[in-house]
Amino acid sequence: MKRPIVNAILLILTLGLAWACYQSIHSDIAFDEVKAQREQLVKNRLWEIRSAEEQFKMVNGHFCGTIDSLIDWVKNEKAIDHVVKEGELSDDQLEAGMTESQAVRQGLIKRDTVWVSAAERLGIANPDSMRYVPVGREGALIQLRKKDAFNLRANEWENLVEFRASLDDYMYGVDDKRVKNLKADLKKLSKNKADLFEDNADDEKGEWYGLRVGDLQDAGNKMAGNWE
Repeated sequence: MKRPIVNAILLILTLGLAWACYQSIHSDIAFDEVKAQREQLVKNRLWEIRSAEEQFKMVNGHFCGTIDSLIDWVKNEKAIDHVVKEGELSDDQLEAGMTESQAVRQGLIKRDTVWVSAAERLGIANPDSMRYVPVGREGALIQLRKKDAFNLRANEWENLVEFRASLDDYMYGVDDKRVKNLKADLKKLSKNKADLFEDNADDEKGEWYGLRVGDLQDAGNKMAGNWE
């Protein structure tokens, strides 16, 4: 084969390999961008639910156990907007050991709670949307669970709640192969406790991947996200 022909073939192969590498890198970058965008939407939804749960507990003394009940509360009930304070403890009262609670009970100072609708307080325009994963598989639901557990650090029983969005739901419709590879990477990382996306659910066999706020297995979690 003549040298010019060989050189031409090699050039074509080199260009083809370079194009394949470019496409692979470009696709990886595009996947990471889509993943970051979708995860941010899911985090916003989970933060919205967390705020609603915190307001619910402030009013009722415990967390709400189902997403439907929480949505109903946001739509129809009131939350604390702020407290109007009238009066302060005097130096003499403080020196006497009087507390603000005692002064309120005795009518020496006043504390009035101002209430507004829960939806208004939380800034949630469409409470019904709270039950859905906001992107990916249409109609995919946020899973919310609740239980009581004993907190050894605080030496008391605590009401725990967690809510989850599955990776399979919010990455639905994206490159299946890359989603599978992502799970494999997360599994490897989780063995070294470098990543908290992988978690085994109580009522499911196998592995679970996704974004979660709260942890039924950790009474000290304080409703943190598994990415925080």
